Amino acid sequence: MLIKVPYKTIKVFPSEIKGKYVFMKDTVVIIKTQSKVLYVDCVHENLGNYRPPPFLSNYIFEYEIMEGGEHCECVARALQEDLKPLFKNQKLCKKGDITVVIER
Repeated sequence: MLIKVPYKTIKVFPSEIKGKYVFMKDTVVIIKTQSKVLYVDCVHENLGNYRPPPFLSNYIFEYEIMEGGEHCECVARALQEDLKPLFKNQKLCKKGDITVVIER
């Protein structure tokens, strides 16, 4: 299956997740500093309940969030391969039959 996803992100700091962002589900979260991408994750629950991994507590970072849809983990996996973050997320999509194309 081929999935095309536009790369449209919203930059917010973790303390600024309010209003409509709190209730977003199936969201791809890109955690980044000013100069590099640290981690890519997928949130199936409400974005307001998301907590970043504890090993990122030493960094000052911001979120880039985007809609992932039904195949959120596979979109996050494709972004991880494209952005090459400092820390890899091993829990992302392991399905080989889904191909994701990121439109920039």
